[in-house]
Amino acid sequence: MNSNYINKCTIISHNKMNTIKLTTDNVFQYIGYDIIFKTRESHIIKKIIGVSKTGKSITIDHPDLNNKLEIVSRNVYVIID
Repeated sequence: MNSNYINKCTIISHNKMNTIKLTTDNVFQYIGYDIIFKTRESHIIKKIIGVSKTGKSITIDHPDLNNKLEIVSRNVYVIID
């Protein structure tokens, strides 16, 4: 068992940032928080503006992704510092 994964709520460190893996189980409690994710080989930091009813996607201000980000198909981490 990988010690980084605990009950779908992963706490890891990204260059001295404390983060938690965003999941459909915890996404609703992190509206307004900054997130970090990778797209086109770059790490991006954005704020969660909203969450879909199903919790499978979030609204962010990033026109390149049509202001939506599906969290079930990529690794998205909430910055909790």
